[in-house]
Amino acid sequence: MGEKRKSHTGEASSKKSKSLKKANSKSAPVSSETRHISIPYPEPVDGSSFTECTSKLTVTLAPVHSRDLWAGIHETLNSMLLRFVPQVRGVVLSYSRVKPLSDTALMFHDSPFGQLDVSAKLLLWRPIAGMTLRGSINVQSPDHVGLLLWDTFNASIPASFIPKNKYEWRPFSDEEISARASMAIQKADSSAADGTIDSTTQTPEQPSMAVFETNDNKFGSGEWVLKGTSESVGSSGSLEFVVVDIIRANDVLSVTGALR
Repeated sequence: MGEKRKSHTGEASSKKSKSLKKANSKSAPVSSETRHISIPYPEPVDGSSFTECTSKLTVTLAPVHSRDLWAGIHETLNSMLLRFVPQVRGVVLSYSRVKPLSDTALMFHDSPFGQLDVSAKLLLWRPIAGMTLRGSINVQSPDHVGLLLWDTFNASIPASFIPKNKYEWRPFSDEEISARASMAIQKADSSAADGTIDSTTQTPEQPSMAVFETNDNKFGSGEWVLKGTSESVGSSGSLEFVVVDIIRANDVLSVTGALR
């Protein structure tokens, strides 16, 4: 009987030690290195996000252009500018060397519109996951960093794609926010006095517009900084990042990035 009680006691202590190990493993914090490794960095891609190509396009001609095919061709091609065109897999920035591939446009069924194939040289913006791009910071928040690429395209770096072993979010104190707001307003007033900003467009009901038109990237509730040095990631006004994903919404492309 004594031996059986001893074995039961041993089993109980073994179960207790196992439960303590499970509890300790659950309570163990995830290291910053683990969070950094989980960022889905794509394979690096060299080269520019801008490219040129000569492509065959089909333009649609309205009946009003039946006597002036070139007017219809340019109208269709102009409508493609700054839009994502699936046929060429990029955003069309400009076109040149347009050449009709036929002397006549085709009409199908009972449609009054004609279709004509043309050849054109296109300048495209075609970002690819893995490319390294640089953009101007226009907003910083605990959730993301927003950027503008070439004053045209939007990019966003979510907080989950910012390695926490290198960077951290530093909120501004109330004094810093007030000081930055005052500085931004002074810059706006100075620009309006110099004629850089048209002060007639500002109204008393829109006092905050002057603040955000100063391009003060640090104005907000805080900023992302390098750990150890507290240097702002936006100290130069721009930021380099790796393209992780391309988001298409209708005819508009935007980029999701990650910091190294």
